[in-house]
Amino acid sequence: MSAIRCGLATTIAAPLQSAFDLANIAMLFLLAVVVVSVRYGLGPSFMASFLNVLAFDFFYVPPRFSFSVSDVQYLVTFSVILTVGLVTAKLTTGLKYQTRVAVRREQRVSGLYEISRDLSGTLLIEKIAEIGQRFIEVGFSADSAILLTDDKSLIVGPVALNGRIDPLIDIAIAQ
Repeated sequence: MSAIRCGLATTIAAPLQSAFDLANIAMLFLLAVVVVSVRYGLGPSFMASFLNVLAFDFFYVPPRFSFSVSDVQYLVTFSVILTVGLVTAKLTTGLKYQTRVAVRREQRVSGLYEISRDLSGTLLIEKIAEIGQRFIEVGFSADSAILLTDDKSLIVGPVALNGRIDPLIDIAIAQ
């Protein structure tokens, strides 16, 4: 996708070359890097940064259609495009990660709120076990069973939830 975005930036910039200065054309390539950063992440952004610098040099910097640079000022332009592209890619990737963490944290807090609300009005051990099991199954996306112990810390058996006991529970292993 990085190469496609770079090709698109190169194609869009072609008719604009006669109307705009090369510095403005360079901004189109920089915009393509930012779009790739936001959409695809760190690796493709690095690739887009390098490809856009090469495309800008090859197609638009005199002498055109070569990688030689006649004016040293374009080396600064290349390094700025590359640096801004890489920094933007890194910042965007970090922001996406922080967003995922925040969403997961919000889901966890919401689940804790729900279980505390459900437990606040419950007095029966079976109902408490059912709420706890539901919370574990939803929170961890896994099957669970609530096992009770006697005064000697020996497992006496699973709690019958919804009128049924899971037949796959091996009490000896759980002990």
